Amino acid sequence: EKSCGWFDVLNTNLNACSLETYFPIPRDDGISDSGGSNIPSDIPLVVGCYQLNESSQVDPEEDTTSSSVGSSRCGELRLHMIPTPSTSKTEMQFGDAACVLQMESGVLDGKWKWRRKPKQSDVEETPLFASGCASGNLHIHSLEKKTSNDSTNTTTLWSLNHFTSTDAQSDTGLCLALAWNDYLNENEDQIVSSYSNGEVAIHQISYCGDTNDAPKLEETHRWNAHTLFGCPSEVWTCSFLRGAENVVLSGADDCSMKVWDIRQTQRPVYKVGDTEFEAGVTAISSHPSLDNIFAVGSYDEHVRLYDHRKMNEPLCKVSVGGGVWRIKWHPSTWSGERSSRGKLLVAAMHGGCRVVNFPSLNDNLTEYYTTEEAEILSEFTAHESMAYGADWISFGSSELEAAASCSFYDRKAFIWD
Repeated sequence: EKSCGWFDVLNTNLNACSLETYFPIPRDDGISDSGGSNIPSDIPLVVGCYQLNESSQVDPEEDTTSSSVGSSRCGELRLHMIPTPSTSKTEMQFGDAACVLQMESGVLDGKWKWRRKPKQSDVEETPLFASGCASGNLHIHSLEKKTSNDSTNTTTLWSLNHFTSTDAQSDTGLCLALAWNDYLNENEDQIVSSYSNGEVAIHQISYCGDTNDAPKLEETHRWNAHTLFGCPSEVWTCSFLRGAENVVLSGADDCSMKVWDIRQTQRPVYKVGDTEFEAGVTAISSHPSLDNIFAVGSYDEHVRLYDHRKMNEPLCKVSVGGGVWRIKWHPSTWSGERSSRGKLLVAAMHGGCRVVNFPSLNDNLTEYYTTEEAEILSEFTAHESMAYGADWISFGSSELEAAASCSFYDRKAFIWD
C-alpha cells in the first residue's frame, strides 16, 4: 500500500462530521448533466459540521438519546465547488466556501441524492442534499446556480437553498445517519434515517406538482430497531439495498447488523450479531451497480463485504487500522463501469483513511461472488484527529481523481491523492 500526500487543506469553523461530493457539473450549462474530464466543470462538496455548545448548562448525566439537548448543539453546512484542474490533480483546491448555512442544530450526516433521471429526459434535474441533525430533524437543500454579469466578466454563484424539512417530535432522538433510496424509479424519493433512541424511520418526499405548496417530507415508517441490555442502542448507520425492494439495513452500537422488510418490522429478517462483529456496526453502503452486494464497517476496525442472498458469513473482510465511520464506493460504479467496481474509500477514524479493493467485483460476472482476499491500495494518515468523513473527487479519469476527507476535533479537511 502507498502512503498518500495532500494537495490542499481547509480549516472549518466547527467540528467536521461529514464530507460529501457529487457529480461534476458543467460550468457553462444546465446543472443536470455530468461533465467529462475535458469539459470545465465543478464538483460540489459539502462539509457537515457539529459542535456542542459548552457554555450552555447541559447536565452531562442527561440522557443523550433525547433530542431535548439539541438546542445545545450548533451546526452548519459548508458548500465548496471544486473546479476542474487545468493540467494536474495536484491543482485541486477547496477555494472559498460558495455558501455557509447555519443549521438549527448540529449536522451529523448528509447525503446527495445520486440517482438521476435518464439522459434523454428533457426535465432539468436539481441536485438535492439531505442532512440529519442532532434535533432529530431531516433537512433537504437544493443546489442552485445564478450568474451575474458586469462590464468585464460573468460570475457564477452557487448556493444551497432550503427545499423541505421534517418537524421532529421531542422524543425522536439525534438523527445519526440517513440514506437516499437511489434504486427506485425516478418519480419516487425515499430517505431512511436512524436515531440515537434505537429507532429507524423512512420518509417519502411528496412533490406538489404545479401548486405553490412546498414539497413535504412525510414519515411513512418508524420502528424500534436496536436495543442493548433492554435500553435503546444508537443506530449509527442505515441503508437501502440495490436489487432488494422493501429491504432496509441497519447497524448499531449493540454489535449487530439487521436486515429489515419494511412491510413487517416487528422483527428483522436476518441479524448478524456479536459472533461476527466485535464492536458496534457504524457504516453500511449498498453497491451502486451490483444487486445484493453491500459493504459494512465497524468499530472493530474491519470492512466486510456481504451478499444479501447468503448472509451466514461475509464474502470477505479486511482490517483498515481504525474504527470505520464512512464507506464510499468509487463514483464510476454509478454508471456501471467495471474497472473500479471493487474499489471503495474508507474513513477509519484514528486510523486515517484507506482505499480498499475487492478484486472479484471488478471482473466477476457470476451471479454469486466468491470469498476472496481484499487489498489495501493506499492510506492517508495526515489527520491529527478522528477521520469521520470521506468521499471521492472524480472528473471522469484517473488522472483527474483524488479523495477528500475531514476530521472532527482538529476541524480540518484535506484533498489528497
